[in-house]
Amino acid sequence: MATLVLGTVGRIYGGPLGGIVGSVVGGAIDRSILGDGDSGRDIGRIGNLAVQSAAYGEPIPIVTGRMRVAGNLIWSSGIAETSSRSGGGKSINSANSTYSYSASFAVGLVARKIANIGRVWADGRLIRDAAGAFLSPVEMRLHLGGEDQDPDPLIAAFEGASGAPGYRGIAVAVFEDLPLADYGNRIPNLTFEVIADADSAHDVGMAIEALAAVDRRRLLAVEGSFPAIAGHFAGRSGSLAAAIAPLAAISAAAVGSDGRIVLHGEGGEPITIPVDAAQARAAGDIRPMERQRLQGGETLLGAIEIAFFDTSRDYQAGLQRARRDVGGAIDQRSLACSMSPDEAKTLATTALAHATAARLSSTIRLPWRHLALQPGGLVVIGDSTGTVWRVREARFENFVVSLEIERVRAGAAVVVLGDGGGAIDFNDLPAGETTIVVLDLPTLPGELPTAPRLLIAAAGASPGWRRAAIEVSGDDGASYLPLGIVEAGTVQGVARTALAVGSVDGWDRFSSVDVELLSDTMWLEGRSEAAVIAGGNIAILGGEIVQFASAEALSPRRFRLSGLLRGRRGTEQAVPTHSAGERFVLLDTSAMLAFDPPLEAIGRAYKFRAAGVGDRAAVPIVDYARGRALAPLGPAHLQLSRRDGDIVVNWKRRSRSGFGWPDFVDAPIGEFSEAYRVEVLRDGQLARQAILTEPHFVYSEADQTEDGGGDEVTILVSQTSAAVGPGEATAATMRLA
Repeated sequence: MATLVLGTVGRIYGGPLGGIVGSVVGGAIDRSILGDGDSGRDIGRIGNLAVQSAAYGEPIPIVTGRMRVAGNLIWSSGIAETSSRSGGGKSINSANSTYSYSASFAVGLVARKIANIGRVWADGRLIRDAAGAFLSPVEMRLHLGGEDQDPDPLIAAFEGASGAPGYRGIAVAVFEDLPLADYGNRIPNLTFEVIADADSAHDVGMAIEALAAVDRRRLLAVEGSFPAIAGHFAGRSGSLAAAIAPLAAISAAAVGSDGRIVLHGEGGEPITIPVDAAQARAAGDIRPMERQRLQGGETLLGAIEIAFFDTSRDYQAGLQRARRDVGGAIDQRSLACSMSPDEAKTLATTALAHATAARLSSTIRLPWRHLALQPGGLVVIGDSTGTVWRVREARFENFVVSLEIERVRAGAAVVVLGDGGGAIDFNDLPAGETTIVVLDLPTLPGELPTAPRLLIAAAGASPGWRRAAIEVSGDDGASYLPLGIVEAGTVQGVARTALAVGSVDGWDRFSSVDVELLSDTMWLEGRSEAAVIAGGNIAILGGEIVQFASAEALSPRRFRLSGLLRGRRGTEQAVPTHSAGERFVLLDTSAMLAFDPPLEAIGRAYKFRAAGVGDRAAVPIVDYARGRALAPLGPAHLQLSRRDGDIVVNWKRRSRSGFGWPDFVDAPIGEFSEAYRVEVLRDGQLARQAILTEPHFVYSEADQTEDGGGDEVTILVSQTSAAVGPGEATAATMRLA
């Protein structure tokens, strides 16, 4: 009569695993555990952890320990479209409309209650770090999967209180209005680091126990010591037996008792059988103990490969191999387990040692009083060798117990170091607060705005800062509109020394300034003088736009800038105004956002704020739309001369639409018409004002007498614009006495 009970595992657990549907041949687990006839196994196939699904009827995985899972999209409100009015840049209240898209949805993670989640990836990019902080603005609620779990309020709002499920017993992540611009305006493939158990220690036995707990009959138990793993994932369609089999195959033997199955790991005391009992009489025949080795014609096992999910490489697929014989066969075992390379290497080495020891097998026959010996049990035949054997198969016929036994590896498992290989290092440091600088500048190279323009530079001092969304409000913070996203940040910092006054007519080769940048990730480098003249290395320092040819690194983040071009783009009036501590921003327009409010908004205050991870408590920046990019430049070569008692004033206009002089022809005026405002100051007080259409003014002797006062006259000349009025003024002074 057969007493082997391992086939019972397949029969009692042939049904679905939780929400997983499918079937498995009842004896498959026998062959996996005993290594006998493995033709029914799927080699190299494990549950798919990487691809998020939205198919009806997809299995919701069971996870133990710590794993990275994709989950199942179980609810969505659909993709929402939002339009905003915008202009040529990023303006509001103007002619153009821009559209953005977002989605609210729920992802079913695992079919059990969990302790928490760790990191989250979207399309493979880290969006939530190990500390639980999102690296870009994300509204997510986590429901741990308790049996008393209430519906999410967002789902209830869409579906109604009676139609919103609580998804009890399922851990669920709900995302509210997730911006989709970074993901091609679609819901991204999200993967989650799920922490299913509060206890960080985990092993194969715990994973088997968690799977067996799905069956309330409790027909499976584990005993002994099992290999350490970080976590396990059961997410393929199939039976409970099919999920348990790969785990049992690498770490356990089975014992049947009273209709239950007990899986034994390492350890346990063997039963000693006297030598004279290892034979039994049957019909007058003595049957001694028989030993067998692997026959010469059979293939030797040369190596065991373990496929797993590598915790040192963000749960990417890993492979560790233990090799004994280069020419032997390779046993490939794929585990839906997360572990370190060391744990996988140790597991492969131990499994190979077991397989090598099991090459020696025996058959013994015992009297019926040894009927309690079951498959999986350990025995020692009372000889001098002390060899430990495991029972592979037991039969009871004619009051004789026949045992098929195999040799067990001697000694304890040895930890073996494994190399997981290189991996992409995802920065999960805290993002920190965003620093915003709002700049109202003259026209920069390659630009000729037709509306007021503010440039927004943003960056973070924290090494974890990567990007930030910028929002703008034109109603004193009552509402905000998205302006755009600053990627990587704009190089910025502060001056640590005061830049001295220097020439604006050519290279300033005598002055220098030390600047300290905001972050260690920022860098400045020198350029050739030709590259600088062509527009390279342009920056705003205080109120002066400068260019630099040399950037000498003094210490981390600190540079000395020299070889300067001063007063660029019409900012020569700021040359004598510098001080230590003033702002420094590298004017890279590709790294900044442009905000173009309408003309009627000139003089209006706007608030700007960052919507990054570390910016929830940040104070908005307030600045005004002054339209400096539309203002004419101050006239050049302003000269005062006397003629028959009159003061004659002449000047040359400049154009914001043409800073170069490539054809030696005057640049276009850049305005609707040519007009100038002239102001006459006597001893600092405004005496008279005139509007002219030519670059020439006469302050007559009669007017001088009429204005009276003081021994000095100052003439201020500014070109005017129909859009923003007078631009920067140029001044000249003459003594009257």
